[in-house]
Amino acid sequence: MVHMSDDLLTTTAAAKLLGVSRQHVVDLCERGDLTYTRTGTHRRIQRSEVLRLLEPRLTREEEKSLWLHRALLGHLMLEPGTVLEAARTNIRNWKSRQRTDSMATRYLEQWEQVIDGGIDGIVAVLTGLDRTSIELRQNSPFAGTLTDMERKQALRSFHQHWNREHGAA
Repeated sequence: MVHMSDDLLTTTAAAKLLGVSRQHVVDLCERGDLTYTRTGTHRRIQRSEVLRLLEPRLTREEEKSLWLHRALLGHLMLEPGTVLEAARTNIRNWKSRQRTDSMATRYLEQWEQVIDGGIDGIVAVLTGLDRTSIELRQNSPFAGTLTDMERKQALRSFHQHWNREHGAA
């Protein structure tokens, strides 16, 4: 049976988990980056709070790309044949303009495999937070799926989201 105290970490244990100094964990607590409770004079941090800091963080461009690819999911769900044929056409056209040993060609070949694997795999890459999905989205064959108006609306929404969640930059 798991007790609540099993999920609470000392600053030393949190530091070991994060691979940082104990003082850095204290600083994260004081800045509000880690939520903690006090047991007497000692800080206790929920394990889930510490694990949250270990999740990958996207750059602004990576998050913008993720946002745009989420926006095109509706088209993929409603018109999969049309969207996938357009992506395959983009891949063929772009591959014909690349050197066969280029990184771009490798990404396009990976996209061919993802598309051939079916809708579930495509959705996983379009929304995935792993490094491969992030890189594939930067080389996406889904250009033209969103109308110009949809793209502008998605970008407007993204900018509002980014400013609200990450602060205006």
